Amino acid sequence: MLPEIRGEYIFNRKIKEISFIGTGGICDILFYPKDEEDLAHFLHNRSYDLPIICLGNLSNTLVSDEGFRGCIVILSKFMRNIKFGENYVYAEAGAMLGRFITECVENGISCCERLFCIPGTIGGAIAMNAGIPDFEISDVIIDINCINYEGQKFSLKRSEIDMQYRNGNIPKNLIITSATFKTSKKTEQELNSTLDEIFKKRSSSQPMGRQTLGSTFKNPNEFKAWQLIREAGCDNLKVGQASVCDLHANFLINTGDASSAEFIELIRLIKEKVFEKSGILLEEEIIFIGET
Repeated sequence: MLPEIRGEYIFNRKIKEISFIGTGGICDILFYPKDEEDLAHFLHNRSYDLPIICLGNLSNTLVSDEGFRGCIVILSKFMRNIKFGENYVYAEAGAMLGRFITECVENGISCCERLFCIPGTIGGAIAMNAGIPDFEISDVIIDINCINYEGQKFSLKRSEIDMQYRNGNIPKNLIITSATFKTSKKTEQELNSTLDEIFKKRSSSQPMGRQTLGSTFKNPNEFKAWQLIREAGCDNLKVGQASVCDLHANFLINTGDASSAEFIELIRLIKEKVFEKSGILLEEEIIFIGET
């Protein structure tokens, strides 16, 4: 039996219909909590043999074609409030990163505008420690609020978390519910100029508006993953309808109706060819869910 909640349950949903990449089988239960209390109530009262995972916007995630036998918690329907304070901004984990940045800019607030055009939620960005070469979201975090799988609430200061390159290093038994971030003042004109510059750069070099897994592999020390992929002759590599992107070799795209299995095989081939060419074993940045 599932506990009564104020949010929403959806049963037997095809993940391919809601995932960023457009693949993935059926999930038994999707749970959209109304707020932190609703999530805590669910976690405390659920059956403990029910597998649970919390996901953001499914923008850097590959769910198996076999789906997920359990419950996926998604915060982006209700838990997306943003509040401004003196030299800080508070955001719930379900808030979209793009909206968060836009609202900061509209209020003349500098926070993490350099992450503009990265899809996903605040919670997902923290969990992955989203970033660019000279900036990561961990640079502006003050603290993070979480709930464990028993429904107990925790607050973690940034200094208590060993956040690393593309890894928030949040304990696996915790769900991020909100965070506060350091801010500074800038003019809206300055901030909009930064956003325009980032948008132009990314729209010319990344597959914006297309079904993609996002940045697929982490950059190894002193190397760029995209460069290693190109040098290994993987520029135009395809498996079925899963393909290496022509604009940016570290992005994989769905050219039609690709399956997760096709992306998994494409990732395997890229890793194999890069290792044969360079001796470097690429590490995935994306998250795999279910049997792969």
